[in-house]
Amino acid sequence: MSLFRRFLSSNMGQLVIELVLVAVPAALVAVLLNLIFGSFTQSLFGDLLLNILEAVVVAVVFVQALRKIEHISPSDVGLPRHQWFRQLLVGFLAGGALLTVVIIVLAITGSYRITSADPFAVVQLICLIVAACLLALLFTRDKKIGFLHYVLFALLLFGFLPVMASLVILIGGAIQEEFVFRGIIFRKLESSFGSWIAIAISAILFGFIHLLSPTATLVGAIALVISSGVLFAAIYILTRNLWLATGVHLGWNFFEGPVFGVQVSGHVMPGFLSSSITGPEIWTGGSFGPEAGVGTIFIVGAVAFYLCFRAARLQRMIPRHRPQSIPSDTRSEQADAPVNP
Repeated sequence: MSLFRRFLSSNMGQLVIELVLVAVPAALVAVLLNLIFGSFTQSLFGDLLLNILEAVVVAVVFVQALRKIEHISPSDVGLPRHQWFRQLLVGFLAGGALLTVVIIVLAITGSYRITSADPFAVVQLICLIVAACLLALLFTRDKKIGFLHYVLFALLLFGFLPVMASLVILIGGAIQEEFVFRGIIFRKLESSFGSWIAIAISAILFGFIHLLSPTATLVGAIALVISSGVLFAAIYILTRNLWLATGVHLGWNFFEGPVFGVQVSGHVMPGFLSSSITGPEIWTGGSFGPEAGVGTIFIVGAVAFYLCFRAARLQRMIPRHRPQSIPSDTRSEQADAPVNP
């Protein structure tokens, strides 16, 4: 076997190749858009288009790499075609609920307050949350689409209307980060070094890549390592479902920006509520957003490490040099009847 074939067949070789295959075209898209349109990507529409194109590139390259390089299907890594919308929706609500807890704690300590809210936008927000919760409940009871599902889909769309651009941008960002960090980096590291080492390395990379943001701080990067980096990896370990992890990521960012009106990794996004955050930057996250604060480290970090502990108790942590196997109960969930979004 040639040296290249050995490299291609190894986990670390596939990790490097897949990262290059994903990063190069995604970077070219950003460069070309800036060359053609100048500062185009600094506008809302430019940011929207860039995120859509990069998400499409990442998703297509990732799926093709799975099939051509690893010779497995997307469902083998947690992207089943069945019930993908239900998994996204459940994850979206879970991520939103977790961010809401953080905001409540900040509000109790006097660091967060709502400065203005349009009454009609509040009605739309209520419709969005109620419709999402009822849809998730219906999907757990009946996997077939019925009349009530379509009514709730319409209410969900009505709720999303004023923040559709922000939603699409956040969907693009969640897909890119989860497919790369959990779908490629964590998964390949786990196959070679086991779950614990994979969590540590992927979480560190996830946190410190956010230092590229102009408003990022070292404390913020460490907060993302301890909280989000570990959290999303633990969710993937427990469920082996990449749709669910992507949904949690999306729900966190959506509630952080468009819903509660605070910055998302240093970016301001139009939404339902206008708010202000005051207090020590180390507690609130400052201009980077609540995810960079000590409050988030304590709250989300506690949830993340509990999920890791639960995964260990359920023997879903893969030790080093042990072939990865998906628990039977997880496989059965992925084999449920299909749900059309």
